[in-house]
Amino acid sequence: MNSKTPALETRQLVYAVENKTILKGVDLRVDYGEVLGVMGASGSGKTTLLKCLCGLLKPTAGEVWVEGVNIAPLSERERMPMRLRLGIVFQYAALFDFLTVYQNVAFGLERHRRLSQKQIRDIVRERLAWVGLEGVENLYPSQLSGGMRKRVGLARALAMDPHIVLFDEPTSGLDPVNAYQIDKLITRLNRELNLTAVVVSHDVTSLTRTCDRIVMVDDGQIIAEGTPAEIRASEHPKVQAFLRMASAETL
Repeated sequence: MNSKTPALETRQLVYAVENKTILKGVDLRVDYGEVLGVMGASGSGKTTLLKCLCGLLKPTAGEVWVEGVNIAPLSERERMPMRLRLGIVFQYAALFDFLTVYQNVAFGLERHRRLSQKQIRDIVRERLAWVGLEGVENLYPSQLSGGMRKRVGLARALAMDPHIVLFDEPTSGLDPVNAYQIDKLITRLNRELNLTAVVVSHDVTSLTRTCDRIVMVDDGQIIAEGTPAEIRASEHPKVQAFLRMASAETL
């Protein structure tokens, strides 16, 4: 892949449903090896943006480029090979309660890879080790803490060797200690694996710790973009209002 080709890119991305326009011409670029944060209040459009990036939603208009391929005009079947290049860690981990940790992490491998059971077992154990969860293969999600479930969700995403991982509110619902551990994990994987990541969150502290660059979405549009320091120094009134609100919530 040409080094100048971004890992992800949107061009004038629009998404509308039931006569409501949620995304209004979003232009976004994510380079390889970058951790990009997307912040904004509930209902701002940030989760819809994430779903368009990974092909779960088909845009109303505009383009979504994944590693040099515009997936916007593709059918669901045509988008599948590109979606397998992406790992998705959902807000509540989205684990299957009736499957063990091992079965959850192995789920995609068994359906989309031609591997022996030994190969699958080795990958599952390795990915669980990456996220600090050795020895939990036989437990069920109900036996795990919230932070552990998040890490199992990440191990499942990493099992498919994705080029890019998308995180939807990775620290939501976690206490400060577990949130910090998830942040450290994202940073370590970025450093050790050169992982490209998009982190959607309303947690400004988390985004500041993990991201190289942050964009703020408001009413379906990007209203600010920059390094964490530049975002904090922004004079945009909506950015400052959001930062004040986020600071108040942590007190």
